[in-house]
Amino acid sequence: MQLGDLVQVLPAKVGYYVVVGPGLHEDGTPLNGPLRYWQLQPLPSANFCYGGPMEESYIEVVSEAS
Repeated sequence: MQLGDLVQVLPAKVGYYVVVGPGLHEDGTPLNGPLRYWQLQPLPSANFCYGGPMEESYIEVVSEAS
């Protein structure tokens, strides 16, 4: 997984997100631990506005960034 990938969150697959960076706490510090988190941002055309950190095992890459 890399920055710019287009992804969906499983199992809901409600909409599409772009990977914009590593997962961060609200204060901006990295989420550390045995699990890997990514910061997700919904597409501008989405009918929802929530994004944020998501654990990698719940993310499905739809299209890889070039």
